Amino acid sequence: MPVNLLLFLLFLPVCHGCQTGSFTDCQNAPFVPGHNLAGEGFDIVKMQTSGAFVVDVRKFMVGGHDGNCTLCTNTLMNNQVQKLPLSVLDWRTKVRCRRSLSSQIYESSSSVLKETANSASVSWKVGLGFKGIAGVAVGGTHSKTAMFAKGHSTKDKFSFTSHEFKCEYYTFRLRTQPPLSQEFQDSLKKLPSTYTHKTDRAYSHFISIYGTHYIRKVHLGGRVHSTTAIRTCKMAMSGLSLHSVSNCLGVEASGTIKGVTISAETKFCKSQSKKLKTGVSFGATFSDRVTEVQGGNVQVEDILFNPDKKSGYKTWLKSLNKAPGVVSYQLSSLHFLARDNPILKSNLRNAIRDYIQKYAVSTSCPSACKTGRRDKDCACKCSGHRNVDSNCCPGKPGVARMNVTVVRATGLWGDYFSKTDGYVKVFYGKQGGSTPVIWNNDFPYWNYRIQFGTVDLKKP
Repeated sequence: MPVNLLLFLLFLPVCHGCQTGSFTDCQNAPFVPGHNLAGEGFDIVKMQTSGAFVVDVRKFMVGGHDGNCTLCTNTLMNNQVQKLPLSVLDWRTKVRCRRSLSSQIYESSSSVLKETANSASVSWKVGLGFKGIAGVAVGGTHSKTAMFAKGHSTKDKFSFTSHEFKCEYYTFRLRTQPPLSQEFQDSLKKLPSTYTHKTDRAYSHFISIYGTHYIRKVHLGGRVHSTTAIRTCKMAMSGLSLHSVSNCLGVEASGTIKGVTISAETKFCKSQSKKLKTGVSFGATFSDRVTEVQGGNVQVEDILFNPDKKSGYKTWLKSLNKAPGVVSYQLSSLHFLARDNPILKSNLRNAIRDYIQKYAVSTSCPSACKTGRRDKDCACKCSGHRNVDSNCCPGKPGVARMNVTVVRATGLWGDYFSKTDGYVKVFYGKQGGSTPVIWNNDFPYWNYRIQFGTVDLKKP
């Protein structure tokens, strides 16, 4: 055996369940599932992969025809022998699949945004030099879920609930200094030597292709995350609470996932379902949702809440070991990959930071509530208001805040020797109000609002 090959065998890092393989064995073996997912770029603003590879995940041989690669036995695929890219270390099977749901409730779009911004590991901020970012969200602000919640906040008073299911099958990480893809290296070289307002377009174009970060450590498998928007006051007038709706959505989704439905919860939800005005289930009644699916062969996007397509979930679950997606990850900024050019490294860091800050969103609450006060999550809360619940919603149909605006009058006649001294009184039940008096005017203009507060319009 040649000396150089012997040295390589001594120092080649070998993963658990892995060994070095010959040239022929390496050529014949397929890559491990999801081998390319750690080398992909990632946009922290959109919380999604960029689709462009920054790390070389194709090379697997060291030493040419006389060299070796790392071969691993995949126990999740009938002990098939598979190879690792040179850029990958510590590959192993690590199954975590409890087949249970996790859920969360949010009383405002602001709380959804905060949760989305905090969902990524804080490691993504390392090296970017963020300063003075208190009170703003700087990551995930334009993710699919955040934009869904933001879009609803302008339409009506909405609450949200999320349900998530995930299974992990594999884990691995990149080398500390992974080999870069040729395209990424070429793109780095083409960036201007300075970062100014005249050259920032080139850096913005670079970020639009590769993103802001790269994935350096992953857990692979499958993940489904659904966020459902619920009209808060419509729900309240049906006699339902956000907690009960979230729980019953979870019970129905659990029916799709074998073996996790709890009979006591099912009984409770059947009694609650009598309050539903439309639909035969909570999933059908509260169907305004966005779903994100990672990994597997997806036939039905709404995997958790489609009882007629349970086979879609089963097919998806069975496909995860062969076609896994990214379930969780750790990120590093792309500027760390500009290793040999400190000026370019600094320029790219500044460009990435500017891009993220450009899309930062304030986490402070918007204008004051029409009724009640805002809590820490920017949801309007009421206490001590007649006919209004804690969410400032009518306690029953017909309850509303009533204002009457008296605009003007024309052709009045009330005095013999002068023009009319006019005012208007408005009554609703025992409540009443009056405009100011306008003197000597047969065509008075008040434009005066009389506030009755909360009233029950169904009362005679």
